[in-house]
Amino acid sequence: MYNVLGTGLTAILLYSISYFFCRINVISLQLHRRVWNIILAVTFVVTAFAGIFLALQINYKWDIPLIKSILKLHVEMGAGLSVTGFLHLIRHLSYFTSRAGRQEQLVSPIVADVKKTYPGIASNLFLVGFISSSVQLLLLREIMIITGGYEIIAGAFLFSWLTGSAVGSALAPRSSLNDIRKINLIFATGTLLPVILMVIFSRLFLKPGETPSFLTGIIFTFLVLLPFCLISGYTFIKLVTSGKAINIVPGRSFSTETAGGIVAGILVSLLSAGILNTYQSLLLIIILGISFTVLSFFITNEYQNVVFKVAVLIVSAIIITLSPDVLFRQILLKGIKVTETEDTPYGNLTKGIYHNEISQYYNQRLLIYKNDVIESEEDIHYGLLQSDSVENILLISGPLESRMKEIMKYRISRLVYVERDPALSGASLMADEPTMPAPEIENDDAFSYVRSTNQKFDAVLMLLPPPSSLLLNRYYTFEFFSNIKKRLNNDGIFSCSPGINPEYFNSESIKLYSSVFNSLKAVFKNVIPIAGNKLYFIASDKVLSTKICSMVSAKNLNNSYVGCGYFSDDLISSKSDDVLALMDSKISNNSLTRPIACYYYQSFSLSKNLNEKLPSIILLGLLFAFSIRYFKPGNAVMFFSASALAGYEIILMLMLQLTIGNMYQLAGLIIAGVMAGLAVGSGMKIPFSGKKKVVTKVLLLSLFYAITGLSTGWIMEIESHLFLTFLLVLAGFLPAMITGSFFRDLTSGQAADRESSAVYSADLSGSALGFIAFTGLAIPLLGIEMSLLVLPGLVLTGYLFTGITRKR
Repeated sequence: MYNVLGTGLTAILLYSISYFFCRINVISLQLHRRVWNIILAVTFVVTAFAGIFLALQINYKWDIPLIKSILKLHVEMGAGLSVTGFLHLIRHLSYFTSRAGRQEQLVSPIVADVKKTYPGIASNLFLVGFISSSVQLLLLREIMIITGGYEIIAGAFLFSWLTGSAVGSALAPRSSLNDIRKINLIFATGTLLPVILMVIFSRLFLKPGETPSFLTGIIFTFLVLLPFCLISGYTFIKLVTSGKAINIVPGRSFSTETAGGIVAGILVSLLSAGILNTYQSLLLIIILGISFTVLSFFITNEYQNVVFKVAVLIVSAIIITLSPDVLFRQILLKGIKVTETEDTPYGNLTKGIYHNEISQYYNQRLLIYKNDVIESEEDIHYGLLQSDSVENILLISGPLESRMKEIMKYRISRLVYVERDPALSGASLMADEPTMPAPEIENDDAFSYVRSTNQKFDAVLMLLPPPSSLLLNRYYTFEFFSNIKKRLNNDGIFSCSPGINPEYFNSESIKLYSSVFNSLKAVFKNVIPIAGNKLYFIASDKVLSTKICSMVSAKNLNNSYVGCGYFSDDLISSKSDDVLALMDSKISNNSLTRPIACYYYQSFSLSKNLNEKLPSIILLGLLFAFSIRYFKPGNAVMFFSASALAGYEIILMLMLQLTIGNMYQLAGLIIAGVMAGLAVGSGMKIPFSGKKKVVTKVLLLSLFYAITGLSTGWIMEIESHLFLTFLLVLAGFLPAMITGSFFRDLTSGQAADRESSAVYSADLSGSALGFIAFTGLAIPLLGIEMSLLVLPGLVLTGYLFTGITRKR
């Protein structure tokens, strides 16, 4: 299927936004033309070459690989070329209709620099920082939900955010728009753009319940964020310029804006604890920004002031009382009648009706539905059939109702169900099965529960999804399996499924499953694979069997699917032996500090669509190149230290996720700690401040990163969640303070706006490079500890570049 409509609408939307920025003097007419002429050239070249390949294949019967992909590329790029060309034609129609054929002039409205130096610049900067960071955190949560939640998307999100802001800050000194009123109005209304674009692009390109590919996820994220981030960076530099007019140094402006981000991080963390849903919070933040702008710059009459405030209070009350999230989920989950939705600290739970059947969706993926007999029986019986006598069972996550019906066929005496999200465990409880004993519900992270509990079990059945993210990866690590064994009685059984049964195992899937299999073998004496609809690994110190049919008959179980009616012992054993033969003992164990299973899972997902592999690599290369675009040797220490801090920040959030298991809620505190350090470092004179003390700060920063890297193992073993959170927030504050002082050193005494803009762009682009490099490459390949030890090298590289530049 060709996305002709989606491609066309995307081109129209982006062209309209670009032209709007041009009309309000955010970007120049020349830049607008240059960007779209480049897009025209690229789409023309790709369409032309794809057409040539198609002609060769049709006329000369050439066997050209990936011909279907080339055809799709030809059609969709042709659609983009046609729409862009048509828009360009409309814009330049005056060339053909004008008698003299005179050159088009962009008529800009005459604006006065009203309140360019108004005394409320500090509160304006604070609010810009607050709104930008609030929107950032809320959009990060929502885009992670929509795109599947794996960390490379988080890296792509932060990369896109910072890159867009860097572009905006670079454009600001070249723009003729200096009216603070209009700049604030553009910023306030611009907060609507990412929400609108996210909804439109989700409907056009994403399918409900499906995790988008790596390539689609990155492009989706970049297009959604770019317009608002450009506005955000542009607004900040313009406000810094206004601050200079009343003797506010750029470092102080940066500190004030960052302080708003700190408050946003704390507030969003509190709101994400189940107080408000995501779209409720987003709309309230948007209303706050628009209200500030209107009341500060456009309403002077006291009566109008009161009326406007009352109207804002009424609209806000309606948003809080009648949650708009149901409407947004209805738009995103097309084909499903959404009846209820709830955001929790861990994700989103939505209930809906599809073909007159009630289903539940977690993070927009189908979780609980009726008649899931095949999956229910496989999840339970492959593991429990191995046990001679099972009384106490630990069930980790999964739909409780349907799985418990299968578990009760074994006449157990006790079932403990661990699910970190109370909304899920509450949604799964049964009210129509009075003969079943009530399960013991533990709303705790399974990793933490298994590590801390003293209870023993005859079987542990883990029904968590595959290791697609670092959060899920930790349940497939050597450390987790070791803790599981400590909670099992003698000859206890453990069952898990690291992914689908692909029938054909390519090299990526072999590496993925081998890393989990080898981790299990390092803990348990016996591990067998059973290939059902998913690939299951059964582990125990007792002898295990693949004779499923015989064991079902011996236990006299009345199953609908797992039994002799559909199964053959010989066939199951043969498939298990085949899978066992493919397991590569040379693949390293999966661990917390080196999460290779997560990396192999992403490689496996990418291998399912080979047509996207090369474009994905090219896109990553372009992202890296674009980040380096704003690198200048004179600002090298800012660029590389910002890159190191960004990598460090993402590592801190991942360490929090690996140990506590809650990135959505507590990530705001980590970000707030980093931003607090940046605010203090850029806004205050700290010890060793000044350009002559740069080498001292570089050495301190490098030493701190090295010590943190060497302490990784100790940090990951801390069991107190409160102390660990405090430690990670503090660990983010200290290096951020030193990094922020570099901004103050490089911008102090600079009179030209372009100098502040250049330093800020270096800061943002360096951070963008750090986010994408560490989430996409360093952490999956090197692990957390080695990635931390790379950071001192980055900081020292920046200092060396700066030193070489000074000598010249």
